Amino acid sequence: MASTARRKSSRSKAPQNEGDVRAFWDHQAIQHGGSDLATNPDTHYRSLEIESILRAISAMEHDTILDIGCGNGYTTRAIAKKFPEATVMGVDFSHAMIEEAKKLIKPNIDYLEGDVLSLSRNRPLIGRQYDVVLSSRVLINLANWEEQKVGIMEMRKMLAPDGRMILVENVQEGLDNLNDLRGKLGLSKINPPWHNKYLPLDETRKFLDSIKGQILTTEYVENIGNFYYLASRVLYAKLCKDQGIEPDYNNPINAIASQMPTMGEYYACSPNYMFILKNEAGIEWGIKKPNS
Repeated sequence: MASTARRKSSRSKAPQNEGDVRAFWDHQAIQHGGSDLATNPDTHYRSLEIESILRAISAMEHDTILDIGCGNGYTTRAIAKKFPEATVMGVDFSHAMIEEAKKLIKPNIDYLEGDVLSLSRNRPLIGRQYDVVLSSRVLINLANWEEQKVGIMEMRKMLAPDGRMILVENVQEGLDNLNDLRGKLGLSKINPPWHNKYLPLDETRKFLDSIKGQILTTEYVENIGNFYYLASRVLYAKLCKDQGIEPDYNNPINAIASQMPTMGEYYACSPNYMFILKNEAGIEWGIKKPNS
């Protein structure tokens, strides 16, 4: 269960040397175990993100689901609970995270240690195909956009002919918009964590357009938590600054904001985007738009 303790807007101390991303996540697993804190300190946003993922999966075939970058299995378990008829595989490159995930195993989940950059060469995954392949803030842990494109193509190799890929990833432009609003109220800039490289939204769209109808076709895009970030990272943050206090992720304002609609992406001020992509290797199949 999620802790109700006060959660400040900061990460725990961990290895911060360049190229030591795996050590960071191993540290998070050892420190937080199976808690949602291991991969995201903001419980309210995490719940909103998971709800968006479950809503998307429910609108498509999902007998087999591959959760890439599953961490300690927090989201994976929510998926398996929501879809008990599905077979779910969680993959993560952190040995410590996989060990924590295995402590809370469910009957329809398996876990495997593996890297998004080499999925198709991971022996236990060779020859397997999945109806749904999901990444949840996974690509942002890679070094650059070139590696992130490789990660997308590796995930595509794991799709069934008529499968869907769900990318839930942070993009730089969303954070830039958020910081623009914060700046208007005299709030400091939020920077990505040291171990993250947010996707370039324009380059991502150009890349997806270039493979549309041939490899993957973009069917749906959503800026997850647009209103939530406006309320929690701008309005509530301003109140905290004026009162001289540290923002708390568990504040009731955030709880209320997490229940509001995302409010579209006309001015997207959430860094988190969801892209739903159709594999073009198989038959045409009309996905139901996953509206709220």
